[in-house]
Amino acid sequence: MDPESSLYTPLLQTIEEPPTSPVASASMKIMTCLLAVASITIGTVYLDSCPKQYLIPIYLIVSGSFTLFFVMISLVSCAPNDEGNILAFHRIGRVWKSVISLFSFIWFITGNVWIYSIYEPEYIDKTSPNYCDKTLYFFAFWATTITYILLGIALFLGFCGLLCACALGGTLSIRQRSS
Repeated sequence: MDPESSLYTPLLQTIEEPPTSPVASASMKIMTCLLAVASITIGTVYLDSCPKQYLIPIYLIVSGSFTLFFVMISLVSCAPNDEGNILAFHRIGRVWKSVISLFSFIWFITGNVWIYSIYEPEYIDKTSPNYCDKTLYFFAFWATTITYILLGIALFLGFCGLLCACALGGTLSIRQRSS
């Protein structure tokens, strides 16, 4: 390995295997499960409470269920005994996670259409065809909006980290060449 490429090895290892704190990971999984259970509960309780868009409660129930299922899959750690089985197990797990992620992404976009297309429904007159229960609609609306906010923050921080890594990598290679 030449000296110049060894400068980039730690950055590549960090990208391939990002460091995670067990406390942070457990906290995120617990918060995700709580939000999923809340989605299922609110969707079930208010199942017939939105004539304007009757699919919003179904969206909450399905997305909460798939979120719980995804978290459960990520927690399962069955390790077969021989190397061939371990490799096959990891491939199957990756395929399932990919399928669930793709479905969840498509379902999220569909839910966005259902939620944002009826903004702002009637909250008071239950006989109105434009009625949607306020608790149901606000939960769905803000859960979706907060997802976008968190995604924006994550992208911004990732971009800042990438800029810092590029700047630091450029500085390290300049220092190495001048020595």
